[in-house]
Amino acid sequence: MPFEKPGNNELMRGACIAAIVSLVVTASVVQTAGAGQQPEEHKATAVLAEARKALGGEDKLAAVTRLQITGTTRRANGNFNLEGDTEVFLERPDKFRRNESLTVGVGGSSLDRTDILNGSEFSSEVSGDFGARGRGRFGGGGAGAAPGGGTGQGAPSPEALERLRDFQRRNLQSEVSRLLIGLLLTSDTPFRWIGTAQAPEGTADVLEVKTPDGNATRLFIDTTSRMPLMLTWTGPAGRGFGGRGGQGRRGQGGADAAAPAPDGRGAGDQPAAPPGGSADQARGRGRGAAGPPVTLEMHLAEYKTVNGIKLPHLITRGASGETNEEWVVRNYRINPSFKANTFTK
Repeated sequence: MPFEKPGNNELMRGACIAAIVSLVVTASVVQTAGAGQQPEEHKATAVLAEARKALGGEDKLAAVTRLQITGTTRRANGNFNLEGDTEVFLERPDKFRRNESLTVGVGGSSLDRTDILNGSEFSSEVSGDFGARGRGRFGGGGAGAAPGGGTGQGAPSPEALERLRDFQRRNLQSEVSRLLIGLLLTSDTPFRWIGTAQAPEGTADVLEVKTPDGNATRLFIDTTSRMPLMLTWTGPAGRGFGGRGGQGRRGQGGADAAAPAPDGRGAGDQPAAPPGGSADQARGRGRGAAGPPVTLEMHLAEYKTVNGIKLPHLITRGASGETNEEWVVRNYRINPSFKANTFTK
């Protein structure tokens, strides 16, 4: 089950603002149009300039071309938690590598996963006893409906597999995009100012930007500290961490497509039973992976200064106010040298 959100003031303030944002933001947009204020793009530019100054300055942020991030991850998966180490390599604009080495509880089943994005090329490799069923697959085999138009109990068609791979590629590109938005306030697409969200704990300027998956992502910036509080976007209920395993969309064939689950399963794979659980329980979770749309959230907190730039050292993610992943950052390295094969399989 999802674990409780840490009692962090920044996280709680962001959560409370998110709870009422749809009502207040809609009202703000109407008031802005009626008052004839400056265009939303210009307002977004002004808000971003103040936020970048608060993080360390426009020039310092623009000078960051590479980031190496190490930390620990705790992720809820059904009735048990995965815990372990995570290492992320980012090179702007479109290179990314994430290495995860997780276990189920203390001394439980292991899961090692590597996700790589290099421009339009991507890969996802899973190993370990917990993720053995999904090793090296992109939603290819197994029983169940194939995403994007696969049929019955057989293997999905080449067209369905290509649609799934295209979805997964855009999904991973969007995850990288949201990390860059949250950490460095940068995006390849323009920001729009949507309005001001208000809550008893504070207020936030709300900006909106499109990510490669076509979804509108909202960025909340505290009006007092000018620090980024959180990002939200809409997707079917599920894991909700950057969209992997939690976000689905309609494939061209009309079926719901879902990205790989943390154990490497694609939407067409029959889930393996969790340790201590039954296959029926696993199948129930699989069916629920692409449910009705909910608000997915990424909260940023515990900012510390690294080489003159303030960066969050606690990142939590979840859906509709429930946290199901916590990433505690131990260390950032800014503009390190990467090995030549960092972004290759």
